[in-house]
This record gives sequence, C-alpha cells and structure tokens, in this order.
Amino acid sequence: MANASVTGGAARSAAPPAQGLFTRQSSGLVRELGIPAATAISLASVAVVNTFINFNAGLSLFNQVDMTLPLLLGAAIWLVAMFAYKYLLEAIPRAGGEYVYLSRIISPALGAMAGIGIAIAFTYILAANANFTATYFPFLLTALGAAFNSSSISDAAGNVTSQTAVAIISVGMLLVVGACSFFPLRRVAQIIMALVIVQLVAFLVLGWLLITHSHQDFVNALGQFSGKSTAYNDILAAAAKNSIPLGVSFTASLLAVPFMVLNYNGVLYSYYVGGELKRPGRTYIWASVISIAVLIVVWVGVWLLMLNTVGLDFMQSQAKLGASDASAYGAITSLQASAGGLGYGLVLSGDPISKILIGIAVPSAELAVDLAFVAVVTRVLFALAFDRLLPISLAKISERSAVPTNAIIVALVGGIVFALLASFLNLANIVANLALFVALIILAGSVAALALPFRRPDLLLKPGMTELPKIGGIPVPALWGAASTVLALIVITLIITPPDVFGAFSFASVATLVIVLGAGPVIYLIARQMRLSRSSIDLRLAMRELPPE
Repeated sequence: MANASVTGGAARSAAPPAQGLFTRQSSGLVRELGIPAATAISLASVAVVNTFINFNAGLSLFNQVDMTLPLLLGAAIWLVAMFAYKYLLEAIPRAGGEYVYLSRIISPALGAMAGIGIAIAFTYILAANANFTATYFPFLLTALGAAFNSSSISDAAGNVTSQTAVAIISVGMLLVVGACSFFPLRRVAQIIMALVIVQLVAFLVLGWLLITHSHQDFVNALGQFSGKSTAYNDILAAAAKNSIPLGVSFTASLLAVPFMVLNYNGVLYSYYVGGELKRPGRTYIWASVISIAVLIVVWVGVWLLMLNTVGLDFMQSQAKLGASDASAYGAITSLQASAGGLGYGLVLSGDPISKILIGIAVPSAELAVDLAFVAVVTRVLFALAFDRLLPISLAKISERSAVPTNAIIVALVGGIVFALLASFLNLANIVANLALFVALIILAGSVAALALPFRRPDLLLKPGMTELPKIGGIPVPALWGAASTVLALIVITLIITPPDVFGAFSFASVATLVIVLGAGPVIYLIARQMRLSRSSIDLRLAMRELPPE
C-alpha cells in the first residue's frame, strides 16, 4: 500500500471503488519516488546523448537547417504540455498515463485506445533502443580501440555489423534490462541516474574538447584520424559535387521544430509512474522543470560549440553525404557519420578517458532509456489489467519489490520478439508513422487536460473550494490544456505535411497505425460485454471511479 498521502483528486478517491470491478482495495504500488528518481526517469526516457545522432538525422532530413531555434521552440512546447499534465496528475495521481486520464475524464473507449496503443508502441521502442545499441556498437569498439591503442579492438568493429550480431547484442541488452527491472523501482531509478550521469559527463567532456580546440585543430584532427590531411575539405567538396545545399533557411528551421519536439519526447514521462511518486504534483513539476532545463543547457550549449569549432557547413555536408552517398563518404574517412557530435569528440580527444566516456555514452543512454521504458510500459499494462481490460495477472505486484512482475515479463518478451524481427526484417514501412503516433498521444493528453475542469471538476476541487481558479471566466487548467492542444495540433500538421521526413503514408504504415489505435476500443467493448453478462457491471460507469491507492 502507498506510504505517502496525496492531495487533490487522491483525497477524494478514498470512497470504495465500484463494487466488483477491482479485485483488491490497494494497488500494491508504493509511493517512494522523490524528485531525484522522477528526474532520472524523465532524463533517461529522452536518452540524453541520442541528440547527437538526432542532430545528424535532422541535418540529413532537412536542407539548410540550424537546430538552435527548433531546440528552443521544442522545449517551449513541452513546457506548456508540462503544466497541462500537472493538472491531470494532481487530479488522478495513479499509474497509467494517458490511459487512466482519458478513461476517467472523457471515455473508457478512448482511454483503451491510448492505453493499448502505448503498450504496443512503447514495447516496440524497447526493441528499437536495443537495436540502436547494436547499431552503434562498432562506434564503441572504435572508441575503445583508440583509447587502448588496440588495433584488434578497432578491427572488431567491422565484425559486429551482421544481422546475427545485431540480434545477439539487442537480445543481450534486453536481458540485462530485464534482470534490473525486477528490483524495486527506487533502486532501478538509482541505476538510471548513474547512467544519466555518465551521459552528462560525456556532454561535459565534449563541451570541454570543443571549447579548448579551435576550428583548425578540428580540421587537423579529422585529417589525422582519417589518414588524409584533406579529409575536412574533401567532405565539403564531395557535398558540393552532390549539389547538397548549405547555409541556413529560417523556413527549414521552422519545419524542423516537430523533429526537435520529438527529440524531447519522454521529458515528462514521470507521470506514467504517478502511482509511485511522493507528493505527485510537486515531484512531477520539479522533475520536469529540472529535466527540461538540463536538456536546454547541454543540447543548445553543445550545438553552439559545434557550430563554432566544427562548422555548420561541414556538419550539413557530413550528414547529407553520409546518408545519400555513403561510399563517397567512406572513401574519405572511417568516422561514423551518424555519430555526429560524439564522433567529433572522438576525433579531438587526446586521452583514453575521454575516448572511453564518449564510446560508452550511447550504450549507457540506451540501457537507461530501456530501463525507464520498461517502468513506463509496465505501469500502463498494470493499469489496463487493474481495470480488467487485460488479464488480471498482469496487475500482480511482487510483495518483495512492489513491481508488476508479470507485466515486466510480457514487456520484455514483446521487446525481444520485436528486436529479432527488426534485426532480420525491414520494419521501416510498418513503423513509419511512429512519430505521428507519439504526437497523437501528446494531443490526447492535452485534450484530457482541456476537458478535465468541465467533465470532472470534482477531481480538481480541494476541500473548502467551491470553484476552480479562472482567467476570463475559463478554468486555468483548461487554458493550459487548450494551449497544449493547439501546439500539439500544429506539430501533427507539420509531421503530416512532409511525410517523406517523418514517415511515408504507405498502406502498411497506415494499416499498422489503424490496427494499433483500433485495438483498444475493441478490447474495451469485449471486456465491457463480458462484465455485463457475468456480473452486471457496466465498465463505462464503473470506470468513473479512480483505481485504489
């Protein structure tokens, strides 16, 4: 049972839940996560160092883009969403995220749509992160080979690129994640925080290297690393030969804003473990503010340093050339183009410690993000099962560690299956609209926040209050929800407008999105009919009650 009281909606949920819907009067989850643990989950869900790879991806997808404006606007959009979700968490301080918010505020069917969709998508993301680790394993070996001056380690980088190697590394990582996930969440959060610190140290090391080296130092270092003194200029020349546009376009930078919004995805994810946060509203806000502030400082700071030391024209040329003409790029240098800033740090580093930190940054990030995502997806599965939309066994909580053990097993098995499929098959067309799905989830939460003070004001009213604070006659929570809804709609529009950037609308991708979104309502309708026929319980009415504390 939770060991800390909560305010707002939690206090009003003390009444017994709908008779017969919940199999026990306590969730079994423990409120033991403070601000540091929630911050660790938020930062890990973002995968801090992945932004180096995302910088490179953005430069390759968009012409003449500078990431400074997209980074700042992306952070602002998440800041607005943060306040919208604050009211949701204060009203419904439970595990499950958008599922429990939508099901209690708007409609159980819409909640099921979000919940099942999130469970499927996030399980796939577990696999994608594991595959990502395998993809960058050669970079790790290259960095370690350089650190220990070992040609055998460096040469091994070329032996771990096969499909079988990727599958083995991916599954191995997920097994490690699984072993850690059975510990109490507060212990997992401590592991996550240690991995986040490794990433932040890697950022500091890279920042120091960029500050203490001039542009010419980088040009010379790249030439030495590549065994060709003209490597820097050769990449620029090859880009010119391929007619790659360079420079900055304000329009292109605006179009890249949704890309950077998705780069911040996860920065608010401590709300998914809302049932385990001490003082949920306060803990969530502080964790989110700290996380957004840290990301702005390290991401914008390092980007500006790279502009000064490396040069935007070179970064654009490297990204575009590496994506469009890999053979031409490979003939110039062996530096992995997609490594972006981490690659620049490896080139500039003159000591083994820096090389090791840069090399282990990506594996640390992926291990941390998968630990966080297991916590997130299992709480969604737990919430669905607790409401009897999934087998009740998925809501089983370990008495020793207070974690949903069966849900963890299901998530890991699903992740391993996806990882094996992604290793041997091309799933690009099937998961092409993942970015759109993520944006739709943000929209769903924003709409729930907008509707909250109108449909369920009882969840927000504190003892002694007769009405909610208003501005211009509109409840403040609705204003934040409306602002977040508008911004989410803009992001979705910009995602849909250039489908070649965020994912093509092929039959396979659209069909997958429809199946993922449609599965939830179908499961809900089946479960509702079963409850009505077996126990005369109407889920639509019963699910107005909050799950037990």
